[in-house]
Amino acid sequence: MPLTSNVWGSGAIGMSKLDFDAFILDLDGCIYSGDSLIPGSERAVSSLRANGKKILFLTNNSTNTSQGFSEKLKGLGIHVPPQSILTSAVATAIYMRRLQRGKVFVVGESGLKNALAAEGFEVVDEGGASKAKYVVSGLDRTLTYRKTAAACSAIRGGAKYIATNEDPVFPSEGGLLPGAGSIACMIATATGRRPLVIGKPSKRMVEMGLEMLGTHRERTAMVGDTLDLDVKAAKRAGLFSILVLTGVSRRADVERSRVKPDLILESVSNLSDLA
Repeated sequence: MPLTSNVWGSGAIGMSKLDFDAFILDLDGCIYSGDSLIPGSERAVSSLRANGKKILFLTNNSTNTSQGFSEKLKGLGIHVPPQSILTSAVATAIYMRRLQRGKVFVVGESGLKNALAAEGFEVVDEGGASKAKYVVSGLDRTLTYRKTAAACSAIRGGAKYIATNEDPVFPSEGGLLPGAGSIACMIATATGRRPLVIGKPSKRMVEMGLEMLGTHRERTAMVGDTLDLDVKAAKRAGLFSILVLTGVSRRADVERSRVKPDLILESVSNLSDLA
């Protein structure tokens, strides 16, 4: 049976095995930080595979394509096919399949634009933003005031506002940097319109991940580095939640938070001994 008590120590020595068929793993702050692999990540992934576990990588990062993340992981020594990586950009595009096609103004980067274009949406620039049926925001490291103003104007003009995720920050080698959630908050404040959120902590993307894996929620564990995103999303979707302390959240955050993970590990590397 799965473990139901929190682990406050530095590892998993002496604990029972985690009895799950599949693991959903975050990327930023869990597998790598910036362009550096978190020690033990490669061994953990290899161990899960050797034990016959299904793995899906689920990231709120919307800046790159699944192929791009696959290539990044390969460069870090972990071979993952693109079809085993679900990004918030792809999840947003999948969600928008049910909507009427139309022009979309994107506050984001190529990963998000490409995902929406692949679903038949016409991505417009700032000059065409006033005619956009949708505004979709994600992480945008080339964000300008002009782009933000165009998005706000389109939303006030009636465009539906959708956000890939609400991450206020994301981990990097140089520390925490402003995330897509900070951008979404700015647009929401300026327009008075909260976006429909697809990525974590919404359970929408997690449900898509379960469908891709073909597993039951009670037989799936989710691993991430953020209480208010990864753990909360796992709880909302009914998955066993594992917090690793190599990214955003720390033990002190858990003590203060109403959101409690089912298990806390120092690093994803501890999965090598547990799964």
